[in-house]
Amino acid sequence: MREVIVQLVTGAVGSLGFAIIFHVQKKYAVHVLSGSIICWFVYLAATAWLGGNEIFLPTLISGFVTAIYAEILARVCKAPSTVFFMTSIIPLIPGRLLFYFMQAIVQEQYSKASEYGSSTFLTALGIALGMSAAWTICDFSRKIGLKKLR
Repeated sequence: MREVIVQLVTGAVGSLGFAIIFHVQKKYAVHVLSGSIICWFVYLAATAWLGGNEIFLPTLISGFVTAIYAEILARVCKAPSTVFFMTSIIPLIPGRLLFYFMQAIVQEQYSKASEYGSSTFLTALGIALGMSAAWTICDFSRKIGLKKLR
């Protein structure tokens, strides 16, 4: 349990750091912290639920939930959803995998490079597809809502 708490806190602090770099307004700091905690918690829960060896589906689920969270906050706070999504998704970014991929290439360990490269690709693909699915659903719901108002 302690390890999970440390992961959640460090992910939140990392996201807050990126929020500062991206000049996100201070009033949204709590939302960024909450979003990154939700993002990483959903990833850990999905990983545990799916058995721990899967990378793509937990990332897809977490990206989807984080994008929905960002869309909800965008409507509540009357701000762009990318402000919340881009800073909240930071814990999922496959920096460690990309580093190991590049290191394996430099050391000419091509089997390891292939393994790390595919994991990096699947992580990035999961984030992109989860985000795309959520934004498609939200856009579709907005269009349906506008037609009902007419």
